[in-house]
Amino acid sequence: MCVKRIIAFVFALSASALLYGQDEEWTLGQCVDYAMRQNISVQRGKISLEQSRISTEQAKGQWQPGVSFSAGQNFSNSPFVEGGYKNTYSGNYNIGASWTVFNGFRRKYSIEQAELQEMIQETSLKSTEEDIKIAVLTCYLQVLYAKENVAMKKNSLETSNEQLSRYKQLYEAGSVSMSDLSQIESQHVSELYQVTVAENQLEDNLLQLKQLLRLDLNQPFDVRSMNFTQEEVLSDLGNKDSIYVAALSSRPEIANALLNEQMADLQIKSAKSGYYPSVNLNASVGTGHNSHGTGDQIKENFGESVGLSLNYAIADNRERKSTLRKAKLNKTMSGLETENLKDDLKKTIEAAYLDAKAAQLNYIASKSNEQAAEATYELTKEKFSLGMKSPFEMLSEKNSLLNAQQQTLQSKYTSILNIQILNIYQGLPVEIGQ
Repeated sequence: MCVKRIIAFVFALSASALLYGQDEEWTLGQCVDYAMRQNISVQRGKISLEQSRISTEQAKGQWQPGVSFSAGQNFSNSPFVEGGYKNTYSGNYNIGASWTVFNGFRRKYSIEQAELQEMIQETSLKSTEEDIKIAVLTCYLQVLYAKENVAMKKNSLETSNEQLSRYKQLYEAGSVSMSDLSQIESQHVSELYQVTVAENQLEDNLLQLKQLLRLDLNQPFDVRSMNFTQEEVLSDLGNKDSIYVAALSSRPEIANALLNEQMADLQIKSAKSGYYPSVNLNASVGTGHNSHGTGDQIKENFGESVGLSLNYAIADNRERKSTLRKAKLNKTMSGLETENLKDDLKKTIEAAYLDAKAAQLNYIASKSNEQAAEATYELTKEKFSLGMKSPFEMLSEKNSLLNAQQQTLQSKYTSILNIQILNIYQGLPVEIGQ
């Protein structure tokens, strides 16, 4: 499944807002566990799995004989009969059993199909859980990015406050012009606005995560901040082909597709079994009585029967032939679906790998650029305080530093996200931050 489609996956979660303390900062593990327990799609998947298990038990019950009991009480009235009884009361009692001795292996294939369907439901449930894990991870990292962005903007605003305060003093002392002071004030307003925008983005991302978890919107909610090391951001991505091979053996959607191919094979076998005859064994015991009989009627009317029947459809309006042809086409379709899923998986892994690689290279470049921008800004700020640089030059270098910091932050979280997606696709646990 495409990462963008997974990220856009829509979840429905039942409300359980007080599972964790309201003042607690949620970890990624808590968010994932909560979603796994409460998600309606997961709950539906578990019900479907239980239904499949019941169907398996039902299919195995075909090996058992069917036993039935019947009893009837009858009254008949013949008002115009001559020389006989006008009213008759009678009773009949019967116990019968039937068992399919042979039905062309359809019973055997039915059980195998039920067991396969149970396995398909299990892999479908795992696939849903994996989608939830990626969606929660994505939203969680968006919140962490927004929190760091707010902290960065506020730190810059504090510096801007100090500069504005100092420049007002210089202006009052007649050391700087109104034009220079206006530039500093304009920059301060701009940074104040950027803090507001960053805080609103953080609130929006937190809201999205709460909606994903279906928590009460009025409930206080926050996530635990993480410290990502440079080693984590630049961790070895491994080999694309190795990741793909590992994903083929770990991804539930691939396992599901392969199971569907096996199901198609069984459907072909089941269709072929229609060309065999069926053999059934029947046995019954019964007795009866009526109001005009004499003696021990229950004993005297007691009877037993046993029979063996063979049935074979000589002509069935092309039903068997059509069923077999459809089963073979379904097998071909299942194979194509598997190949399509493998291609989609390969594309997803390649995209995540390239995004992670590009983010790591961008992180290295932006980190270096940030260090250079910081050194230039500090030097320019020092010269500005000595009157050797204009406010415009100082503010220009500060904006360059802020842009470099923003690029570093974005590349860091892009790298972390795609590295974790690659790990998930290899069947590895989600472990991020310190």
